[in-house]
Amino acid sequence: MKAHLVVMLTMTLASQMVQAEIGVGRSVFTTAIENKEPVSDQQQIENDTSRVYYFTELIGLAGHAITHRWEYNGQLMAEVSFQVDADRWRTWSSKNMMSRWTGIWTVSVLDEGGNILEQQQFEYVHAMPELSAGASPNQS
Repeated sequence: MKAHLVVMLTMTLASQMVQAEIGVGRSVFTTAIENKEPVSDQQQIENDTSRVYYFTELIGLAGHAITHRWEYNGQLMAEVSFQVDADRWRTWSSKNMMSRWTGIWTVSVLDEGGNILEQQQFEYVHAMPELSAGASPNQS
């Protein structure tokens, strides 16, 4: 009886480990991609940045089609679909931004059935004005 319980417990844990290895391994917003990796992980991006990237590393989804859905103020702004060609697949989509599009942006990673595998948000914020050389913020 104990051996049967150990086998069942081992099978359950192995199944949970496999499930944890399928889906989105990591995802970040960034301002550039270099060598197939994001250069930063940003939750806020200033509106003097004209292009924002959404990087995802997908695990165990070879042969599936995945979509990045970009939304702003509840409005669909872009959908980028791609085929996953390996069990570990790094990919990204990008959005050309207009400086007036400040606020919360949401990007969802969808499977073929439209199910959300991952969803993240970033805030597109007004850029801070640069101070001229020698100027102090307390000067008038």
